[in-house]
Amino acid sequence: MNIPFLAARHFKPAGRTRVDLVVIHSAEIGESLDGAEALMRACAVSERVASWHFAVDADSVTQSVKEEDIAFHAPGANANGIGIELCGRARQTEAEWADDFSRSVIARAANLTAALCRRWSIPAAFVPADGLLRGVRGVTTHREVSVAFKKSTHDDPGPNWPTQRFMDLVRQYLSQVA
Repeated sequence: MNIPFLAARHFKPAGRTRVDLVVIHSAEIGESLDGAEALMRACAVSERVASWHFAVDADSVTQSVKEEDIAFHAPGANANGIGIELCGRARQTEAEWADDFSRSVIARAANLTAALCRRWSIPAAFVPADGLLRGVRGVTTHREVSVAFKKSTHDDPGPNWPTQRFMDLVRQYLSQVA
């Protein structure tokens, strides 16, 4: 997968050799085919101390922080997590997460997550807040990180995020990743 890279303004060089979590976020932007590219550009110049490793829209993936470095995306899981921002909003309904655009975003993000799980030996299992507190490795959301560590109040990707469908796709893609 050829992923465009533009370095985030804010991140911590770390040279990590271990990553425990993939953290899914909704970027709180609308459905746009240039959303990932817009997020990448914004991350490079923003005054706000926030960053993410990858952004995903319906037809592309971009990267703003190297996987070995620490992005500022989910306090409590920054040091050991890789953050993926999805074009979409936490307030989306179940039907909105199931529209063609979001289905493409979810599929593309699941494929990326599978590759990350393979590369970092991360289990393709969803980790709720109590698991995060116990140090369980896997895939989680910003909401679960907020509940576990109480360092932010973010609840993305929202109550209607199709966790089971996403994780099923991650496992499907993981079985196909060479």
